[in-house]
Amino acid sequence: MKSVTTEILNAIKAADTILVVGHIRPDGDCVGSALAVRHICEKLGKAADAVCDADKPLAYSFLPEYKYFCAPRYKNYDLFIAVDCATESRLGEYRAQLQSAKNSICIDHHPTNIGYCKYNYIVPDACSTCFILFDIFKDVEGSIDKDCASMLYTGLSTDTGHFMHSNTTAEVFRTAAALTEYGIDIAKLNHDLYCSNGFNKIKLTARALGGIILYESGKIALMNISLKDLQDSGCTSEDTEGLINNAKGIAGVEIAISMCEQPGNLFRVSFRSVSADVSAAAAKFGGGGHKLAAGCIITGNRYDVMEKVVAAAISVLNNERTD
Repeated sequence: MKSVTTEILNAIKAADTILVVGHIRPDGDCVGSALAVRHICEKLGKAADAVCDADKPLAYSFLPEYKYFCAPRYKNYDLFIAVDCATESRLGEYRAQLQSAKNSICIDHHPTNIGYCKYNYIVPDACSTCFILFDIFKDVEGSIDKDCASMLYTGLSTDTGHFMHSNTTAEVFRTAAALTEYGIDIAKLNHDLYCSNGFNKIKLTARALGGIILYESGKIALMNISLKDLQDSGCTSEDTEGLINNAKGIAGVEIAISMCEQPGNLFRVSFRSVSADVSAAAAKFGGGGHKLAAGCIITGNRYDVMEKVVAAAISVLNNERTD
């Protein structure tokens, strides 16, 4: 990793302005890694912004320097750094900034990432992008401090399902322990991450739970969130993050699916699995992700989309049974 660190540091040192971009529908690993890289660049004396093509996700407003997220200051940047973003298309409106930047770096852990920047550091067996970032910068003096460690811990925790997913390894726990050495408040971070939801999200959760449909003798659970659900509860699509885990948590469920309606007959679909390869299900609709967590966007009538995504889930479930 020394050569990787050297190349990244050289690119940062050569730049005056740096744009750090996460993916659309940002999760904890996306926000944590974007803010962490911005923080490190600023500590190295550079002007850096961290953004993504989405409304600011209020779920992570407790993070240090959150006020700087999604608040770009410049029109042009020397260096473009994509974090936790598997494909160029998931950069959203910031794809144009990638094309105009003098230099670019991609740091990611998605196995479907084929590399779309000048320098690509993809570690598909890493649990999260924040895990990779810690490995890159841990030996760079002064780059990681308490605030940065809080950002990195957020991505480490959320992308391992609070250390409950199969991607949780001994090295993950060692990294979490190392981050605590910077003085982060683990109890407060975990409370803010998992026990502090706005009342509007609670209302949305109630509606989403009430609409869950089970298929295949309870092995597949479908959660369907409409535009009316979002409107009536005072939420946006960003507030649906994590709701799918309620469906996955039903006893006997092997695959959980969340459909979130968008304007124009678009549906953002997420798949979560206990063991089946749901990236294969998402790939049927041009999406992708990890084996146990994937997503896609589908256009069409709600009931047609429901039928298609359930059929895709049944297909991968049957494939697992025959393996």
